[in-house]
Amino acid sequence: MRGMVRRAVAGLATLVLVGAGLMAGAVPASADRGTISGSSGSTVVTAQLFVPNDTHHLNVWLDHNGTAADLTSAMVSVTGPSGELVYSRQTSFEPSATGWSASDFELPRPLELGRYLLSFDGVVTVQAESGPVEVRLAGTDVLEFYQRLRPVIRLFQATPQAIPAGEKAVVSGVALRGSSSTKPLVGEQVQIWFDPTGSSPRTYRGSATTDARGYFEKTLSAPSDGTWRAVIPDSDRFADAPPADAAQETRTTDRTTHSGAATATTRGYPGGVRIIATDVVVGLDPVTVRFDAGVVGFGWARSSSRVWFESRRGEGRYPDGALRTVALNWDDEPFTDYTFQSTHATARVSALMPAGVYDVGVMDQYVGVCTWPEQEQRGVCTANAIVNDRTITTMTVKRASSTSVSASSTTFTGPKTITLRGAVRKVRLISGTKAAYVLSPNTPVKLYFDPAGSRGPVYKKTVRTGSNGVYMTKVGTSISGRWIAKYPGTDLQAPSQRAVTITVR
Repeated sequence: MRGMVRRAVAGLATLVLVGAGLMAGAVPASADRGTISGSSGSTVVTAQLFVPNDTHHLNVWLDHNGTAADLTSAMVSVTGPSGELVYSRQTSFEPSATGWSASDFELPRPLELGRYLLSFDGVVTVQAESGPVEVRLAGTDVLEFYQRLRPVIRLFQATPQAIPAGEKAVVSGVALRGSSSTKPLVGEQVQIWFDPTGSSPRTYRGSATTDARGYFEKTLSAPSDGTWRAVIPDSDRFADAPPADAAQETRTTDRTTHSGAATATTRGYPGGVRIIATDVVVGLDPVTVRFDAGVVGFGWARSSSRVWFESRRGEGRYPDGALRTVALNWDDEPFTDYTFQSTHATARVSALMPAGVYDVGVMDQYVGVCTWPEQEQRGVCTANAIVNDRTITTMTVKRASSTSVSASSTTFTGPKTITLRGAVRKVRLISGTKAAYVLSPNTPVKLYFDPAGSRGPVYKKTVRTGSNGVYMTKVGTSISGRWIAKYPGTDLQAPSQRAVTITVR
């Protein structure tokens, strides 16, 4: 005889739907399971329905107050994510170790990703003391279950990996439909977070959309060292996607940074390079300037190229402007390592070179663009994008200056008028092969007074140096603090400042 003993259902998180009071659209309390109760006279039946997510087997557990129960068939309907009916038929049930299993419950394949709602209408025959009793169990949208993917993110990175703090990096990766799949996750949103090193909390920085290859990227600023994190959040369509992390290194600088990118398109996809340059202040000794570079787009740097930087003005031994080139040596590691996505180059800049704005770019940069998400094989990443652009970004070279200030009296009692005196010197070319600090005549100097405490400097007046490069002026002083002399600089000369401390008793 088909039948089963009554089962306890205490502790299950369910929504109880009584047959006489069901309403269409009722939402279950727990995904993949639901409860229906029905009665006939004193005979009561409660059915627990289960459809495990992604496996989609229908099982029913019965709890009743008889000695046995029998479930042979029921009308089962399933509504899909778009509201369409994807299954509706009289479904047979057989006893199993898990209760009653639907023997012919088969949903169409492939199923659309998303949320499904199941309705149930069947009759359970219960063996009561008085004999067999039929109890109807019916419910609309008794339970919900899901067709979900468990996507993965591969090759997540930030490029350039090392940048000046506050500059922008290209954060990118490839999303696939599963850990063993080479099929891309197309047209989906990937959340990007930044977790700074230390105790500051992780912050959401935006989202990027995957393309036909599953590739996504977003250009974001990094305030400090930290870790980028890419997340595909759980939803009706996705579940249990592991996050991907990428390290970001930064360095502090008091100079202004500039950045830009140049790309070329091959087979419909862009590939190129991003360059970050930093302004330079040059004294009598040459200084080193650093150029950070990173690949833009889903690809890898195929060969060494050169950074070009060229002045927009001529001066001294460079009447037509100065041009310098320096090699970008990309590490040629195995493709899965991805270290060849970031590199940098350094060059020496001297005061003999023209001051002012320099255009910065790259020449002969080849990028192997990936046209298919089988990213661990270079064979699908060989579509060459060739970048030649000398004006990707700029940097400014300024010659240094120095400003001095002294006071006729630095310690006194009560208000007093004192004399401030100083000079401005600038690094200048004195020949085609030599630069030196020279006094600068007719140069503005701004004077500020910074009273002791937390108030901060207050502008007082502007004076100019005389023909000998020296300035002198009288100022009234009644409280302790600092007099600050600032030369504001120009497009070609860096600013400078100096302070003298005054104590008023």
